[in-house]
Amino acid sequence: MKTKKTKKTKKTKKTTLTNHSEPMMDENTLEWIQDEDTEKLISALVGYARSLEIQVVELRCRVNRQMALSGQKIPFPEPYSDLYEAFDDYAAYPKFKHLFKLLE
Repeated sequence: MKTKKTKKTKKTKKTTLTNHSEPMMDENTLEWIQDEDTEKLISALVGYARSLEIQVVELRCRVNRQMALSGQKIPFPEPYSDLYEAFDDYAAYPKFKHLFKLLE
């Protein structure tokens, strides 16, 4: 007696894959993210500029003290002079003006 073999079929689930692994964002959200990244960069650069400014002033004061102690004319009578740069003539300045408050 022969037994009849039945074909076993596997039921497969159809999975739809998309090319995007991240959620879709509208243009306003993308622009906001870019602005946020730009603000972080400018803020970091302003902070770094401020720390360099402080270092320059400290070095100038140190040089002034050493020169005065040796009886020589001090080279930096105004240690804070000529350190500042104005950025208000840039078109993007009004948008990021709040970030430059640290340098005032």
